[in-house]
Amino acid sequence: MTNTPQPRTPGGGVGVLLVVLVWGGLAGLFVVDPWPYRKPYAEAALVSRQMIDAATVRTPTLNPVVSIAGFSYQCAECHGLFPSRPESDRLLFQHRHIVLDHGINKRCLNCHNLEDRNTFSANRTQTLPYDQPQLLCAKCHGPVYQDWLHGVHGRTNGFWDRSRGPLDRRQCTECHDPHAPAFASMAPAPGPNTLRMGDQNREPLQHGESGNPLSIYSQRMEPSTTHSGPDH
Repeated sequence: MTNTPQPRTPGGGVGVLLVVLVWGGLAGLFVVDPWPYRKPYAEAALVSRQMIDAATVRTPTLNPVVSIAGFSYQCAECHGLFPSRPESDRLLFQHRHIVLDHGINKRCLNCHNLEDRNTFSANRTQTLPYDQPQLLCAKCHGPVYQDWLHGVHGRTNGFWDRSRGPLDRRQCTECHDPHAPAFASMAPAPGPNTLRMGDQNREPLQHGESGNPLSIYSQRMEPSTTHSGPDH
C-alpha cells in the first residue's frame, strides 16, 4: 500500500505568512509603544523627613545653665555677682549670640527675674520655674496658651488613647526660639494628588465640567443643556 500525497490547500502559505506578519506587528507595537499609558494622577511626591519626624525642631536647656569657655554655670552664679539694673539699653558683654526679635517685647527683664536669674518673672513678687516656659508665655499669649492646653496649638507626641501609653505635650521653647519666636519661611509639603482629584496639570475646567475622572462616563451620558440668561 502506498501513501498518496495529500493535495496542498490553495493559499495555505499566504495564511501562515499573514499570521506571522500580524504577530510580528503586535510584537513591534509592544516594543515601540506608540500609545504609552499616561497615569491620570501625578507620581507621589516625596515628603521631607522633617514633616513626619516626631522630634522637635529645638532642644532647649530647661535648666538655668549656660556654658562659657567649656564650663557650665547657673545663671544666678554670675548675675548674683554682677547685678543688672532694672532698666538698661546698654550693649551686652555676654550672650551676644542672642538676637532679640520678639515684637515690642524688647526688655530682658520682662521675662527674666531681676532678683533670681534661675527663675522667670511672673510679676513683681512671684516667680516661675525655669523648666515651665509655657507658664511664662501665657502671660502675654493667653489664647494660644489655652489652645496649647487643649492640644490645638503645638506638638503632641505619644498616644491619644491613654490606655495605650502616655501623652507628651511639647513645650513652647522646643519649637519657638523665645528671643525670636517667629518661624522662618518654609516650603509647604506637597498637597494630595489622587485619582479622584483628576489630572492636576490639565487645563482649567470649563463651565459645567466635572473634575472627577470617575464621573466622566456619567457626565457624557447626561443630556446636554443650554444655559440662558446672564452668568452668575
